[in-house]
This record gives sequence, structure tokens and C-alpha cells, in this order.
Amino acid sequence: MSASEGRPAAAGALLARAWDGVVWWAKGVTGESKYAAYVAHERRAHPDREPMSEREFWRDEYRRQDANPEGRCC
Repeated sequence: MSASEGRPAAAGALLARAWDGVVWWAKGVTGESKYAAYVAHERRAHPDREPMSEREFWRDEYRRQDANPEGRCC
């Protein structure tokens, strides 16, 4: 196997890592990762109770934002 034969696989792996980074960033910017972080925290800090459903979480999150407006743009 020559060095040039391994290049497409390495390029594909690099592209996959770059795409994973873009997806991670987009989920952070849009707030999609907030629920996953909440569930991870609840399972770690409060293993005895069931975390809120995603729907309940977002309702609570929006209620909290409306009650405590901070540095939001909109």
C-alpha cells in the first residue's frame, strides 16, 4: 500500500471530524444542546428523580427567560 492510497481515508476522517464540529457548534448556538446538558446534570446530581420531559424543559426554560430577561438579543 502506497502513501497515496491512505490519503482518501485520512481525508474522509478529517471531513467527518470537521462535520461533527459544525454540528456540535450549531447545536450550541441554537440551544439544542441545553436539554441534553440538563438531563446529564439531573442524572448525575439527582439520580433518584426523573428529569423533565423535553417539552416540560423548554416550557420551563422559556418561562424562566420571560421572568428574568437578561442579555438576550430578541
